[in-house]
Amino acid sequence: MEQAADITVSEVRIPFRDIDMHGHMHNAAYYAHAEAAVAGLWRHRPQGVGDPVYFVRKSACTFHRGLRLDDLARFKVSVTRIGATSLSFAVGISADGAPVADLEIVWVAADPASRQPVNVPQPVRDWLKPFLA
Repeated sequence: MEQAADITVSEVRIPFRDIDMHGHMHNAAYYAHAEAAVAGLWRHRPQGVGDPVYFVRKSACTFHRGLRLDDLARFKVSVTRIGATSLSFAVGISADGAPVADLEIVWVAADPASRQPVNVPQPVRDWLKPFLA
């Protein structure tokens, strides 16, 4: 994390394991790093007894340019929508001040036992509001 006050920004130096035979980062690695950035924000949420679990409902990525080995990538997470049963996150990736990729990740809240959609708890909704883009 960049600073304790800015839990929506993280940086990653691109490791060799994420590089393909053409010298660019694997497409799947963008998703893995973006999910880790969302998890970095998510770990600060209020937790309650009987909280739902969250599953990815949708993910999409628009690539602007490829990352390479040792690039320092900056991941900025924002919340784009707080629905009744779902949460939408935007993850902007940049390097050297230029856009690299934009990801959309949509989670759905589900009952841990039945796996059926449930409402996002109000404390989580209230906590996420300041992160709305």
